[in-house]
Amino acid sequence: MSRTMFAAALWLLAGVSSAGCATSHQEQQRALAHQQNSDNAAANGQYGIAGSEERKAEEAHHQAAKKAIDEGKPIPPQTKPGDKPASDN
Repeated sequence: MSRTMFAAALWLLAGVSSAGCATSHQEQQRALAHQQNSDNAAANGQYGIAGSEERKAEEAHHQAAKKAIDEGKPIPPQTKPGDKPASDN
């Protein structure tokens, strides 16, 4: 019985630890999406939303940079106004 519970707990731990693991590319795409949201909000005069989205873009880029280092990949460039996420079509 305890062996079964141990195995179940191990699977649960593995599932929880792998949940939310994005690659550096996925994090960079999030950063670019937030940058685009910021640009759109600023164009509409929604400067509070634009600032919030800009901060989210910076945080997502930071995560992308950390993951790129862990993955042994080049650090992606910091987002800037006018950047758009890559279309996966």
